[in-house]
Amino acid sequence: MSTKYHNGAFTFFRTTSACQPMLPSEIEHLAQQHSLPASLIPQYAGDRAIVSRAITQTASKVSRQGWLLRPISQTKHKVVYGIVQEARDEERERLDHTHEATVTWTDEYNKGHSIITDHIGILGQEAPTIGQAVETAYQSLRGRIGPADWTATISAHLTQTYYAQQMREDGRVWWLPPSGIPQARQLQGFLQAVGISLVLCEVEAEAVSVVQQAAQESLADQLQALQDEVAAFDGKQKPSNYRNRMAEIVELRKRAVVYHETLSVGVEQAQAILDELERQVREFLDVRENTVIHRKGTVSAVGTPGSGQVDTFAAAFGGMPSMVTQSQATFSW
Repeated sequence: MSTKYHNGAFTFFRTTSACQPMLPSEIEHLAQQHSLPASLIPQYAGDRAIVSRAITQTASKVSRQGWLLRPISQTKHKVVYGIVQEARDEERERLDHTHEATVTWTDEYNKGHSIITDHIGILGQEAPTIGQAVETAYQSLRGRIGPADWTATISAHLTQTYYAQQMREDGRVWWLPPSGIPQARQLQGFLQAVGISLVLCEVEAEAVSVVQQAAQESLADQLQALQDEVAAFDGKQKPSNYRNRMAEIVELRKRAVVYHETLSVGVEQAQAILDELERQVREFLDVRENTVIHRKGTVSAVGTPGSGQVDTFAAAFGGMPSMVTQSQATFSW
């Protein structure tokens, strides 16, 4: 790694014209070639979202010929658009709109595999109908990962895997710690193969204080959110909820260490709060894993169905809910 990145790097990404819809299997193959995990493959948006994309894509093309695609009905399971012809009068003082036909998609018809249309007009000589154009666009996008699907996946990978810190509220620029630069270089090659540019910029010494402030504020916000979640626990949550919080504590502890080692951010109080939260969540988890909560609100120990039930939940959990208040300390640096 170049010494110019000893303060980390600012990074951002943008999709290029080379970023075209791809099958998940194609992306998975590229990820394997670059030794990257399958978690970098964005989730398919679903046929319902693809219908909207196909209509938007077609509408932008046909508008130049005086055609509009206007929504009539849109639900989770059905989409209906009107194909409307727009015309100006000779004096160019008014517009007339004529509903020519309808484009319909429903997840019941052909299992959502195709578009229904009654449009028989043509855009031009040997040109497909607008309904056909929507169907063609839909089939070209269906089952594929498009440019719009990458943002959330890349953002999550930067923050969760490389402990990147968001520098803008819109999430378009991150700070990468020095430890994440080699992995980011590896990520660059993969993203370039799918048509996305990932840019790394040196962090000048004058900008370090800005990164420190952003890291401190982010860590404090995450700690407060975690404290609020734990304070709301009453022991009735599923064991998986407590395990997820334990995983969050582990990751937040790792992030605090990165900030301390790279930015000299003081994290002693943060670590103390995390220790206390971990103790509380672990106690909830230990009790919950050995307790069965019944539909009527009664509880019993694991392995003793029916007999030995406790009349109220509080009797089984004793004073546990009161302990969460101990972690409600104001976080300061």
